[in-house]
Amino acid sequence: PKRFDRGNQGYSSTSNTGESASRDGGPAIPAGVSAEELDPQALVALETLSGPNRDIVARHLVMAGQLIDLDPQEAYKHAQAAVARAGRVDVVREAAALTAYASGRYEEALREVRAVRRMRGDDSLRAVEADSERGLGHPEKAVEIVDAASTAGMELSEQVELVLVSSGARADLGQSDVGLVIVDDALARLGDGADETLMRRLMEVKADRLRELGRHDEADETLAAMPEEIDAPDIVDVSLYQDADVDSKRSPLRGTEAPLADLYDVALLDLDGTAWAGDQTIDHAADAVLASRERGMKSAFVTNNAMRTPQQVADKLNAMGFEATPDMVMTSAMDAAANMAEELKEGAKVFMIGGEGLRQALAENGFTVVASADDEPVAVVQGLDKQVDWSTLSEGAFAIQRGAAYYATNLDATLPEERGQALGNGALVRAIQHATRKRPVAAGKPEASIYQRGARRVGGERPLAVGDRLETDIMGAVNAQVPAMHVLTGVHGAQDVLRAPRGQRPSFLARDMRGLLEAHPGPKHHRDGTWTCGFSQVAKVARSGALTLDDIELVDGQAVTIDSYRALAAAAWEYADEVGEPRCPRITVVDNDDPTGVVAAPEPEEDAEAAGAIASEETLTEPEEGAGSADGASPEDTGTAAAVGAQTEANHDEADGDGAQAPAEPTGANGAGSGADSAESAPEQDPAVPDRDSEAPAEEVGGVPADSASGSGAPGGPDADAAPDPEAVTDLEDVAAAADSLPDPADQIPEFLPGEEELEALLAETSGMDEDGR
Repeated sequence: PKRFDRGNQGYSSTSNTGESASRDGGPAIPAGVSAEELDPQALVALETLSGPNRDIVARHLVMAGQLIDLDPQEAYKHAQAAVARAGRVDVVREAAALTAYASGRYEEALREVRAVRRMRGDDSLRAVEADSERGLGHPEKAVEIVDAASTAGMELSEQVELVLVSSGARADLGQSDVGLVIVDDALARLGDGADETLMRRLMEVKADRLRELGRHDEADETLAAMPEEIDAPDIVDVSLYQDADVDSKRSPLRGTEAPLADLYDVALLDLDGTAWAGDQTIDHAADAVLASRERGMKSAFVTNNAMRTPQQVADKLNAMGFEATPDMVMTSAMDAAANMAEELKEGAKVFMIGGEGLRQALAENGFTVVASADDEPVAVVQGLDKQVDWSTLSEGAFAIQRGAAYYATNLDATLPEERGQALGNGALVRAIQHATRKRPVAAGKPEASIYQRGARRVGGERPLAVGDRLETDIMGAVNAQVPAMHVLTGVHGAQDVLRAPRGQRPSFLARDMRGLLEAHPGPKHHRDGTWTCGFSQVAKVARSGALTLDDIELVDGQAVTIDSYRALAAAAWEYADEVGEPRCPRITVVDNDDPTGVVAAPEPEEDAEAAGAIASEETLTEPEEGAGSADGASPEDTGTAAAVGAQTEANHDEADGDGAQAPAEPTGANGAGSGADSAESAPEQDPAVPDRDSEAPAEEVGGVPADSASGSGAPGGPDADAAPDPEAVTDLEDVAAAADSLPDPADQIPEFLPGEEELEALLAETSGMDEDGR
C-alpha cells in the first residue's frame, strides 16, 4: 500500500557528524539531530515530559520522520523507542501508527490508529486505517472505512490520501473504472492552482487506473501533463538512506517482516503438489504445517478432488504426518453440494456423476440421488469418476435436455498423474456441455466459494491460500480476495510464475511450505526502473525483453536465490502489464545463503593473440625436417618436458638449473630411459657433457634428436654433426613402433633427483657461498 504521511511536516534532513548510542536499547540517534527540528505542535504535545526525556523522545520522532520514506524499518525502531518513553502522548502513538504502516505491520498500525483516536476523540488517520486493511487483503473494509469517514475539518492532504486509498481499494476489487471516476472527481474539485504535490499523486494514480483499463495512450498523456517535480536539495547521510531511490510503485507481490503464520489465522492448503506429490511426501510440508499450528495458524485442506470423502482425505494426510481431522477438509464435492443447497429444495432429486465423496456430500445436504433421467431429477451434478462411461454421460445429458439444472464440482481440464496430465473433470464436463449447449454452475477452484467455505469451516477470519497451480489455487485465491503463497513443489515452477497473467499472481513466493514460518521481504521499485527484494540482486527486464540480474541476462538452468526470484517476479509482471510478455528462462530457486544462486558474469575469453603467444611459449622446439618420431619431438634445452604427452612433472626437475648434468644410463630415442631398442640405435654417450646453454645442435639418433643422460635435452656430443645411421630406422613407422615398445616415462623417474628435504639442505649449504663457490 502507498505510504501515508503528513508531508513530513516539520521534519528536515540533517548532516550528521557522528552517532550517540541509545541508553534504552533503542536505535542510535545521529549526532547533530536536534529536538527543535520537530514540528512545533508536536513539541508542545511533549511538554508534559521531563526535560531530558522530552529531548530524547523528540529526537527519536525527528529520526522517524526523516526515515519513514527512506528506511521504514529503522523509522519504526525510532518510533518504538519513543513509545517506550512516552506511550501516553498522542503524537508519539501517531508516529508509531505511521511507521508501523510504512514498514508493512498493518495489524499493529490498526491498533495504534485506534489508540490515537481514543486519545484525541477524533477521526485521525482514517487513510492509514483504510490502507492497512488493504494491506491485510480486505479492500472491501477499506472502502467501508473511507465511505464512513467525515471530511469536515480534515486537512486537504488527508482528504487526498483518502481518495487515493479508495481508488486503490476499488482496483483491488476489480473495479478500476470506479477507481478512475473517484480520482477524476478529486482532480476536478482541486481545480487550477492546487498544490502540485497533491496533483502529482492524484495524476499518478489516475494513470495506474487507465493502464489497468487498457487505456495506455491516455495514461501516457496524463503522466506527460503532470506538474514538474521540484526536488529540494537535501544533504543526506548515504549510509542511512540506502533506499533513497525507491519510489512508490507497487507490485502484486507483498512483503511482511513477520512470519506468515503470525499474520494470518488459517492456511487454506492445497493437497497434490503442495501437501503431497501423488503417494509421495513432500519435504518439510508436514513439519511446516504443524509448526504453523503451534504459532496459532489453523489448517484447512482445500481440494478439487471430489471423489474422496473428508475422512479418506484425512486418513491420507495422517499417513504423511499432518495430524488432520475430517472437519479440516473442504472438497469441491462439498462446495458443489452447498451451491445446490442454496438454490434447490431440500430432498430434491438429483442425478449424480461421480464418486463416493460427491455422494456423501449430497446426502449430507438432504438430496435424493436417482439413477436415471426418467426419474425426473431437478439437477445434474458432475464430479470426476474415473470409471465413467458413455451411457452415464448420456443419461446426464438427457436430464439436462429435459430441463434439469447443471452443476459441476470443478472444471479442471487435467489431472496430474505419474505418466503425465490425465483427463480432469473439466474435460468430461465439456462432453455434456457440447451435447446440451448448457454450461454448468461450477464449484471448486478457481471459484471463490470453496475458499470462503473452507475458512469458515475451521473458524478462520484472515485466511492465506497455499498452492502450486496458478490457474486453480492462485486464481481461486485472487477471486476470493485471499492472499496466496505459491510453492515450487508441484505443477507450476518458477518460469510459470514469472509468466503469470494478471489474476494468477501470488501475493507471496516460497520454495516450499516452510514459507509459512518465514518473513517475506517486499519488492522495491527504484527510480531507474529496477526492482530489488531483501538480499536480492538487481532485477530488471532489458529492452530486448530478457530478464536480467545485475544486468546479466538469465539463461535456462540458471540458479537464483529466493529473494532474487521475488525481485524477478515483480520486474516480469510489471513488464508484462506495460510492454508485453518477457523472455523467461527455466530457473532453479535456491536459498539466499546458497552461493550457486548468485548470478555472475561469465569470465571474459582470453585475447586470441595472448592465447597464441602463451601456446607458442609452451610448445616444444620443432625438430629439423626429417627428424622426429611418432611420439613427438625432444623438448627444448630448458628441462621442460611436460609438453610431450607421455612425460611427467618429475621431468621438469631433471636438470639442477645451473647447467650441471648428473650422470645416468643413456636414454632411449624418446628420452625416457634405457632399453634394447635404444641401445641398438643410439651411439655411446660422451661423458663430457657440454653446458646446457651451448649452441651445438642436438645429436640425432635414428632421425630423432638424442636427449641427454638426464633427460634434460642437453645438446651436443662428439658426433653431433654426424649424419643419421640409415640402417637404424628406415621410416617413421619403425620409429613409432620402437617408441611404443619403450617403458612408460612415468615409470622411469630417475632416482638421482633430490627430494624436498635434500633440496632444502642443499640450499642451506650453498646460501653463504659466492657464485664461484656454488
